Amino acid sequence: MKNFFKIGCLGFIILIALIVVIAVVASGGDDSGSGSSSNSSKSEEQKAHKVGDTFTVDDKAEVSVTKVEEREQVGNQYANKKASEGGTLVAVQWTVKNVSDKPLNAFSVPSINLVDEKGTKYEADIDATSNYAIETDIDNSKIASDLNPNIKVFEISKDSYAKGKWYLEIDGSKVQIK
Repeated sequence: MKNFFKIGCLGFIILIALIVVIAVVASGGDDSGSGSSSNSSKSEEQKAHKVGDTFTVDDKAEVSVTKVEEREQVGNQYANKKASEGGTLVAVQWTVKNVSDKPLNAFSVPSINLVDEKGTKYEADIDATSNYAIETDIDNSKIASDLNPNIKVFEISKDSYAKGKWYLEIDGSKVQIK
C-alpha cells in the first residue's frame, strides 16, 4: 500500500509538472507570434494618432490627449513627488467624452499605458498622479478614480525616454508622444 501511495503521489507531481511545461510552451509560442516585424511596426506607426487628435475607442468614448510634458517633479510645496535618481516623470492630460448610449463606469473607461517602441508597457504612478492633480487643480475628490481619468503620470528611466519613440496606448489605440 505504501508503494502505491508513493507512485500515486509521484504520478500526480509528474502530471502537474507536465501541465505546467505545456502551459509555458503554449504561452511562449503566443508571445513569439505577437512580435512585430518591420512591416507591422510601420503600419502601427501609420495608425498612431498625434497629441491633440480626437479618436473613438471601442465605439463608446472619444479620446483626445491634450498635453504631455516631461517633469522632474510634480505637486505643490506640501504634496509633491520627485523623479527617482536617473528617472523622469511623464505627465499626461487627456479628455474622454462618452459617445455611447450607456454611461461609462469603472470597467468601461478607456485604460492608458505608456509604451516604448519595443512594446514595453509602463503603468501610471498613483502617487505622482495624485500630486500632479493637486498641482493642476483637477477635482481632488476623484484623484485616484478611473471615473475621472483626466491625468496620469508615469515614472521611467530618463535615458530610456530620451531614446526612441514613445506612445500612449489607450485601449489598443496609440498616440505618439515622442
